[in-house]
Amino acid sequence: MKQDRQKQAGSHTGMSKGHEADGLNKLLSVWLHSSIRVMDVRHIRLEAVELVQSYCFPAHAFVFMLQGSVHLAGDWKDASHSGYVLHGSKGFELNIKPAPCGIEYILVLYKATSLSGHTVYHHPSAAYGFIPSYPVILYQKLQLLADAWQDQEGLSKIQAQGRFYDFAYECMRQWQEPQARTSTRDVVAQAIRFMQAHYAESITLERLAGLLECSPRHLTRLFKKQTDCSPIMYLIQLRMDKAKELLRKTDATLQDIAVSVGYPDVYFFSRAFKKHTGVSPVHYRDSLYSAVFDSDMRLDNPSSMSECSIDSISSGLHTVIEDNNHYQNYDEGILRMNRNAKHSMAFILLLSFTLLLSACSGSSSPMATDGAAQGNNNTSTEPASQERVLKDALGHEVKIPAQPQRVLASYLEDHLVALGVKPVAQWSVGKNSVQAYLQKELKDVPPIASDLPFEAVLSFKPDLIIMDSASMVEGDKYNQYSKIAPTYVVGSNMNNDWRQELLTVGEVLNKSSEAKQVLSNYDKKAAEAKAKLSQTVGQKTAAALWVTDKNVYVVNQNLSSGDVLYKDLGFKIPQVVQEISKTAKANWSNLSLEKLAELDADYIFIVNSKNVSKDEIIKDPVWAGIPAVKEGHVYDFGKHSSWLYTGTIANSQMIDDVLNNVMK
Repeated sequence: MKQDRQKQAGSHTGMSKGHEADGLNKLLSVWLHSSIRVMDVRHIRLEAVELVQSYCFPAHAFVFMLQGSVHLAGDWKDASHSGYVLHGSKGFELNIKPAPCGIEYILVLYKATSLSGHTVYHHPSAAYGFIPSYPVILYQKLQLLADAWQDQEGLSKIQAQGRFYDFAYECMRQWQEPQARTSTRDVVAQAIRFMQAHYAESITLERLAGLLECSPRHLTRLFKKQTDCSPIMYLIQLRMDKAKELLRKTDATLQDIAVSVGYPDVYFFSRAFKKHTGVSPVHYRDSLYSAVFDSDMRLDNPSSMSECSIDSISSGLHTVIEDNNHYQNYDEGILRMNRNAKHSMAFILLLSFTLLLSACSGSSSPMATDGAAQGNNNTSTEPASQERVLKDALGHEVKIPAQPQRVLASYLEDHLVALGVKPVAQWSVGKNSVQAYLQKELKDVPPIASDLPFEAVLSFKPDLIIMDSASMVEGDKYNQYSKIAPTYVVGSNMNNDWRQELLTVGEVLNKSSEAKQVLSNYDKKAAEAKAKLSQTVGQKTAAALWVTDKNVYVVNQNLSSGDVLYKDLGFKIPQVVQEISKTAKANWSNLSLEKLAELDADYIFIVNSKNVSKDEIIKDPVWAGIPAVKEGHVYDFGKHSSWLYTGTIANSQMIDDVLNNVMK
């Protein structure tokens, strides 16, 4: 499939070469002489078994295929590789054939009105399609357009119009690509173009590789072969070049410049800048001989990097990523001694000095919580007078500080809070979206991206790092983190048994007795709640559903709120939940409309992320036959509740939610 994609990259379908140019010119004429207004942006996902009907465009439209094939010019155009782009005029009838995994595409509807005030009309059969050379860039621009469109603020709607033109321009540019690239050149060229367009955003090696459909190691190998440096080093230097330009040509503050080139923390921006130029940003701006640096520094030009110094730390420097998964990036950790090696050595010395300081400074105030052991939040009955050596889930022998004061344990905050430990930073995704149910205790704790970028981790000066799973330290990541602070991996799986996880975290923090007490308190609460429910409602089925704007998800019977409902509270498991849980590996699985209609649940607990009322959600006829809907046993909780998480605090709040609604 990849070979087919390489051969077709940049090719056009549905028209001859002459008609292709004619169609392109017409579209350009429309956009140049018309007022464009975005009508809607939709991300549509259908299962392979769902009935698919043709769709008549109510306005001009772009279609970006992710899965499935489209019918165009008397033939099915395969788009199963993702990235096929179709433009159709109002009235065009879109026919889509499902791929084995179903259908998924992004639809952008827009209206074009000529400057004279008349709606622009195209023949309804006018449609053009092509396979872009750089589908990743188009997809990224579509995501930005969709985000702006879905925001309800007026300014965001204006931004969406600009995002549309940006996407349309990129489509036209790739439409005119003269030839396809070879596979190697295609991947590296896409990576470079993406970084040049998005250098100010959060980028990690793993995210970049994922967008390019290859492994981080493969991307790094190809990138180094062509540029003689790693992708992340290229990104850092690109940012430094942009920063130097802003320092020379504007009087913007260092904070503004840092943010504009992808560094939320001005302190680390200054350190990175000095590492690559030899002077601080302030001295660079004030220096009368700044031009000397531009001409003499080899690293100033990202297109000329044959002598880049690539070391295991600097290759990993990057800022926080906006992503929905808590994974990390890595680089291959190559240290080369050349004329620029002094920069690498300087950074290593700086890192060592930072770690030395962090071991002697910083404190964290323990907190008392509802789930913590009463009366002994700040103490432990176990010896804590000296450093301990513990073996983690991956076999590493980790030297644990006697009394760690600056703990970083992303996505394990529930356990930390329950044990009275305040972390130096807390897990987040997107625009600093954190675990809202813990914010009473963590409101003053700064966020860190879920993928734990090395630079961000270093900024918090932890004296102990705790990882919840092996997936967070894949490749060379463990070595990278362990250079910052002792790093302990709790479990070998992505979804570990949360009870054992709590006990392990307690052992690492020298709070085993507190962890056992916290777990005992929770088990007692769960047993009492289970008995109350048994006496009140008997043996009934229940299900937890997560409803978003696009999909409905059902919880795995063994994970998250499924574990609470079925194991702790004793609800029976609906047949649909059992079927999906047999093959599900994640906490939540997509629930098709057919399966939703078959859901035999007496009680339904909804995590409402759709921003409409519960009544609006269940008025859909698909819900009508569900027993819980018929009996009025549907309860919803906001997306800021604890139902998407797990741990003694999250689970305790879920138990309270169930009792407060079912028992009333």
